[in-house]
Amino acid sequence: MTDSELIREFERTGDPARLNTLVGRHIGRVRGMIYAMVLNDADANDLTQEVFLKAVSNIGRFRGSARFSTWLHRIAMNTTRNFIRKKGRDRLVLGDTDPDRPDPAPRPGERLMAGEEEQLLTRALAALPPRLRSAFSLVVLQDMPAREAARVERCFLSTMYRRVDAARKALRHALGGVQ
Repeated sequence: MTDSELIREFERTGDPARLNTLVGRHIGRVRGMIYAMVLNDADANDLTQEVFLKAVSNIGRFRGSARFSTWLHRIAMNTTRNFIRKKGRDRLVLGDTDPDRPDPAPRPGERLMAGEEEQLLTRALAALPPRLRSAFSLVVLQDMPAREAARVERCFLSTMYRRVDAARKALRHALGGVQ
């Protein structure tokens, strides 16, 4: 079933399994997008839960004029931006990561290098302004088409391209010109 069909079936029958299927389809991408914005596992988990609670409680407002995923990502971006603004964290302060998150077991030298590279990238992402970080997250990290990302961000397609380009340049500079 498509997302729209699941929503119609839920509204018709009230069957929570329809919502569970819908959430299951989208939770990974939404959480990944949120994490790329807040760079903190605990905050990303809390915000993901908040986004899905908002989406489910407002499911009747989904008009179908855009794809469900676009509508959901818009809720996620607005919720995340409000969180960042409320915390006064346009430039993020990096927090703890989830100790229960599975971690592959590379050799010790590889682990050290991977950890250092991940920290550099995380710091570089944290230094980006929220609009650039969200554009980069949607288009590059989440592999969302730029046209859909522009709809999520409610901006022109050309603006989305400029933001992604500016984010890439800033990250390249922050990472020492690495291509």
